Amino acid sequence: MPRILVALPEKCTGCGRCQAACSAAHDGVFAPSLARLGMDNFPLLGRSVPSVCFQCANPDCLAACPEGAIRHDESGTVLVHTDKCTGCGGCVDACPWGQIRMGAKNVAIKCDLCGGEPSCVAECSAEALVFTEPDKDLRKRRGMQMKERCTVGSPEGKRAELAQRLVESKNGM
Repeated sequence: MPRILVALPEKCTGCGRCQAACSAAHDGVFAPSLARLGMDNFPLLGRSVPSVCFQCANPDCLAACPEGAIRHDESGTVLVHTDKCTGCGGCVDACPWGQIRMGAKNVAIKCDLCGGEPSCVAECSAEALVFTEPDKDLRKRRGMQMKERCTVGSPEGKRAELAQRLVESKNGM
């Protein structure tokens, strides 16, 4: 069974090291705004919620791409082939979790699992991000998180709304 990336919000400290590691791995700079994963902080509740791409089996972003720029690789990772991306943004609107967005070069960017060794996981000392073969509990947690969907808004807005729902309902926590 392939490994999956799962966020464990109850362990997250909100330090942002995962986002810094992600942006450094992909863009060579420590800039959370360039990270391929999201972080929503709720200071009044003392909670932070990391959000990661679910690498869907039947991704809405892939179906929405008119150029065929989004594909699964042999491991099941959903990848954007930037040489084919025209910047139309259809994939951004289609993702119900806000996990794909337009990058600085007007091409879609999303988590690519760093080729099988996610830098965010390696940097997360709180172990709020895990990349592992899923057991029954992790599959259930991930499934509960995937049930939360948002069909309208920017990627950041979708992630914030879904994180708020997770904090309020404790789904997946």
